[in-house]
Amino acid sequence: MTSKHTWLLDPGHGGMIDGEYQTEGKRSPVFEFGQYFEGVGNRQIVKKILAKCKAAGISAIDIVDTEEDMPLRERVEKANILHRLHKNCVYVSIHSDGFTQEQANGYSVYTSPGETQSDLIAEVFIETMEKEFVDHNLRQDKSDGDKDKEAQFYVLKNTLSPAILIENFFMTNKHECKLLLDEKFQDRIVDCHLKSILAIEE
Repeated sequence: MTSKHTWLLDPGHGGMIDGEYQTEGKRSPVFEFGQYFEGVGNRQIVKKILAKCKAAGISAIDIVDTEEDMPLRERVEKANILHRLHKNCVYVSIHSDGFTQEQANGYSVYTSPGETQSDLIAEVFIETMEKEFVDHNLRQDKSDGDKDKEAQFYVLKNTLSPAILIENFFMTNKHECKLLLDEKFQDRIVDCHLKSILAIEE
């Protein structure tokens, strides 16, 4: 397959260095089955997507080549350099959600406010997630006619390329946290996002 796009994958927040998590907060409560560190899980998901993209002949780059919590400005600068070079980039920021109330649950896909090419890409990812995760809640905002949520997130507002941010379930929800810690469920997330990438590449 000849890759139509260069996929810029951003695992949100920091990872783990010498057993120390690099981002304050951004972790689940300590449940009896364990604790989920968002930046660690994001990196696991991104690395698996990268490997599968490479196997499929799709151009994909991890723009965060460190376990440190790279500043948002630096992430965007790297993405914009790559976009100027390749002219065909799509930026995908991978996260999981959190809230003060445990009952909050589900998944969502964000774009910047307004109608842009990012909305079309978000719709593909949402449609794929709806099919894969039929028993889970899509958190959406249809006030502008589509299902993605809109926010003034720095990485969405300041990238030159189309950009989306995916919240893969709630680490603060006990049931969903347990799923996020399960490798088979994580692989479902990976395969789901890969399906969206493949669909856009067709």
